[in-house]
Amino acid sequence: MNTIESITTIEGAEVSSMDPASLFRGCVLEGRWDYVMPAYRNSSEYHKIKINESRGTALHVAVNDGRVERVNWLVGAILNHEGWEVVRDDSALKSRNERGDTPLHLAASRGFTQMCKCIIGEYGERKELIRVRNNKGETPLFRAVLTCQTKTFVYLHHVSKDLDVSLINYDGDTILHYAIWREFLDLAIIITHCYPQLVDTRNKDGATPLKVLACKPSAFKSGSNLPWWKQILYYGILVESLDTEKAIKSYMEKAEKAEDHDLKAAVSVESEGKKTQIFVEKQYATSVRFVKSVVRFAFKGLSLSGLGVTAQDLKAIKKTRQKHRWGRQLLTIFMENPYESYMGIAGGQPFLKYGEDRESGQPVITQQQLQMVGAASSGQEESNNKPESAQKNEEKETTYVSVAKAGIVELVNELQNKVPSTLQDPTTPEKENLLIVAMKNIKFKAGEHHVDRKETAFLAAAKNGIEEIVLALVTKIPSAVHETNSNNENVLLVAVKNRQTKVVEVLRKNLEKELFDSLILEVDNRENTVLHLAAGTTSSIERTWQIAGSAMQMMWDIKWFQYIKGLVPEHFVFRTNKEEKTAGEIFKQKHKDLVRESSEWLKETSNSCSVVAALIAGVSFATSSTVPGGTEKGKPELEGQPAFDAFAIASLIGLCFSVTALVMFLAILTSRKQAQDFRKSLPLKLLFGLSSLFVSIGSMLVSFCAAHFFVLKDKYKHILFPVYVATCLPVTFFAVLQFPLYADLLKAIFKKVPQPSITSSHF
Repeated sequence: MNTIESITTIEGAEVSSMDPASLFRGCVLEGRWDYVMPAYRNSSEYHKIKINESRGTALHVAVNDGRVERVNWLVGAILNHEGWEVVRDDSALKSRNERGDTPLHLAASRGFTQMCKCIIGEYGERKELIRVRNNKGETPLFRAVLTCQTKTFVYLHHVSKDLDVSLINYDGDTILHYAIWREFLDLAIIITHCYPQLVDTRNKDGATPLKVLACKPSAFKSGSNLPWWKQILYYGILVESLDTEKAIKSYMEKAEKAEDHDLKAAVSVESEGKKTQIFVEKQYATSVRFVKSVVRFAFKGLSLSGLGVTAQDLKAIKKTRQKHRWGRQLLTIFMENPYESYMGIAGGQPFLKYGEDRESGQPVITQQQLQMVGAASSGQEESNNKPESAQKNEEKETTYVSVAKAGIVELVNELQNKVPSTLQDPTTPEKENLLIVAMKNIKFKAGEHHVDRKETAFLAAAKNGIEEIVLALVTKIPSAVHETNSNNENVLLVAVKNRQTKVVEVLRKNLEKELFDSLILEVDNRENTVLHLAAGTTSSIERTWQIAGSAMQMMWDIKWFQYIKGLVPEHFVFRTNKEEKTAGEIFKQKHKDLVRESSEWLKETSNSCSVVAALIAGVSFATSSTVPGGTEKGKPELEGQPAFDAFAIASLIGLCFSVTALVMFLAILTSRKQAQDFRKSLPLKLLFGLSSLFVSIGSMLVSFCAAHFFVLKDKYKHILFPVYVATCLPVTFFAVLQFPLYADLLKAIFKKVPQPSITSSHF
C-alpha cells in the first residue's frame, strides 16, 4: 500500500530528509492522493496541516478541486477519528485558510451542494458548522449568496431553519443587501421569503434593502434606454414573476437529483464498466439538450433572421426583461409594509453597540466587534493557553487600539466619554495615544468613502432616475416628498441636479400643483435654486445626455435649462446664490468648454458637408445642361418619355438643393457660435443643410439612372435593375450611416423634454 513513508522523491527531489508534514504538503500540492489518503486515514495529525496559508488544509484543496468522492472520503476519515455526532471546537472541519473560510465556506461559495451535505451530514448532524464565520463575519450561507449559488443557499437554509445563523457580516450588511447590490434579484426575492425580517434591516450606513434597490437603475425599465426595434422585442417577450415556493421546491429537488448523480459517479470509480455506461448516458443527455437548444433557437430566429436579430439578441433582451420583472416584484414585496421597508424600524447598526461590565461599568467589546475593526489576532489559538484575566486585559487593550485605527467614529466617541484614560495612554507600538491614532484614521477614512446618511430611498431613487420607486413611494408615503439630504436638497432639486427628466415629469403629473410649486421654491444649503442646478452648478455637468456629439449635448443642455425655466417663477432668473451668481451666469461659465468643443465639431462637419454639396452642385449643373439623345431644332429628341422627364426634374432638384445645402453650411461656418446660438439658430441651419444634402444626393442618383436608361434599356434590360441597385448602394450606405446624426438632431430640436441622463449600462 502506498504511504507517505514509502515516497522517496517528489518531482525528482530527494525527500528522505524531509519531515512527514512537509512530505504530506508536497503530495497534496502535486495531487498524489494515493499517498495522501492512507496517511490521512491512519493519523489525525495530517487533518489540520496547512498546505499553505492561501489554500488551507488538504480538505480545503479537495473542495477546491470539486471532487465529491474525494471530499466524502476525507470527511469520513476525519469523523472516524473525531466522532460522527458532535463537532469539536478544534475539529478539522472547522480549520480555516487565510481568509478564515472553512471547507464548508468554500463548498457553499462554489455551489457544491453535495459537498455541503457531505460535510454537514445527511440528516444535519453537523449543521452547527453553518454558524461558523470567516474573517469578514460571513457564514457559509452568506458565502452562497455572495456568489449567487441559489440551490446551495436553499439547501443551507432548509438545514439551518432551527439554528440562529447570522445573516449579517462584520461590516453590518445582510445577505439581502448583497443580493440586491449584485443584482441577484431572483435570489433576493427568495431571501425575503425565507427571512422576512431582513426587509427592514439597515446596514452600518443606515441603508435599508429598499435604498439599495433604489441605487440600481438597471433593475427597472426606466433605467434602460433601448432602441426602437429592441423595445418592440422587449414588449413582445413574455416573462413571468417568480413563484417563490415553487422555485424553492424545484431547487431542493435538483439538490436531491444531484445527490443521486454524484453517488452514481462515485460508484463508477470502482467499476470501469459502470463508468463507461454512465459516461455514455451523460453524452446522450448532452446531445439531446443540444438538439433541443438548436431547434428552439432556430424557431425563434427564423422570423427575425432577415432583420439581423440574432439568438443572442433575443436572449439578452429576455434576460433584461426578466430582471425588470423581478425588480418590480421585489419592489412590490417592499411595498407590502411600506413604512417598515422605508424607515427600517427593525434595523439598526449591527455590532456598533456594546454593553457594560457589571462590575467595572466599563464598556465590553465582543470578539465579533474586534474582528469587525480588523483586529482579530492571527495567533488566537495560542492565546487560549494564557490566564483568563490576562486574556481579558489584552483583548480590551487590543480592541481600543483597533477601534482607533479603524476610524469608527461611534466607538471612539463612546470610549472618550466613558473611558477617557485609555485615550491618553501610549498603548500603540509607536507610543502614540489612542486619540491621535483615531483622529489620523478618521480623517483618512472620511476622504476615502462618504455616505450621506440623510439620503433616503426616495431621494436615492430620484437621483438614479428610477421612476417606478419614486411613484410607488409618492403613493404609499406622501410625506416623503418633504425629505432632504445633507445638502438640504429635496426630491425635485435632486432630480434636476442629476438631470432625471422622467422623475421631474412623474412628480409634476402626480403631485398637486400647490405641493409641486412649494418644492420648486426650495433651495439647497448654498442657496442654489432649481434653476441654478439646471444650469450646471454641481457635478450634473459631468452627466451626459443619451445623445451623441458635443453639439447635441449643448443643445440639450439649453433645452433642459429652458424647460426648468418654464416651471419656476419669473423672478428666479434674477435670484443669486451664496456666490452672488444668477443661473444664467453659471450656465455661461460652466459651458465655456462645451461651447468651444461644439463649435469645433460644427466647423469640421460643415467643412466636410460643404465640400460634398459643392461637388454635387457642380455635377448637377453639368448634367442639367447635357440633354440625353441630343436636340433637334432646339427640342430634345427624347422629349415626352417618362425617363427623360424624370431626368430633367431630378437634375433641377439636385442643383437647387445642393446649392441650398452649400449656403447653409457656409452660414454655419460664418456664425458667431455663441451659447445662445445653439438654442435654435445653429440647429435649424444644420438640419436644413443636412436635409438639403440628402435630397440632392438622391436627386443626383435618380438623374444618373434615368440618363443611362436610354443606353442600357435595349441590350441589358434584364439586368438593368440590379445594376442600378449596385450603383446606388455605396451612397445608400453613407446615408444610412449619417441617419443617426440626423435623427438625434430632430430630437434635439423638436423634443420638448430631453431624455434622462445615462445611469446604467445598456446592451
